Amino acid sequence: MELILSGKHLEIEDTDRALAQKFADQFAADYAKLNSLRMVLSAEHGQAKAEATLTGKNVSFNASSIADSVPVAISAVAEKLDKQMRRYLERLQDRSMQADPQLKEKIWISSDLKKEVEDEDIFD
Repeated sequence: MELILSGKHLEIEDTDRALAQKFADQFAADYAKLNSLRMVLSAEHGQAKAEATLTGKNVSFNASSIADSVPVAISAVAEKLDKQMRRYLERLQDRSMQADPQLKEKIWISSDLKKEVEDEDIFD
């Protein structure tokens, strides 16, 4: 997975870069169809702000977090993105498991018609 890390009014330290890379690797391992993680770190009013965009095939998630330190902000953003991904995948799974009532009706009607045709062929 591609990691793009940039800073506004803030120099990115190696520990922050390593933490962001750890979360990017974790996302890549957990969710196979993700392409990139873009993270912007900034310092505003004595606090650290992290904004992230996680993109993949036909999907994009955004999150932001403000904290007292950069590592805490990065961790909070990663948790928010993970939560969004889990909700998205649960929603996909729920929709795939539900039967379409119209399709169910069509299947029921077609099987009844097939039985009627078979019954008529036997007696004719």
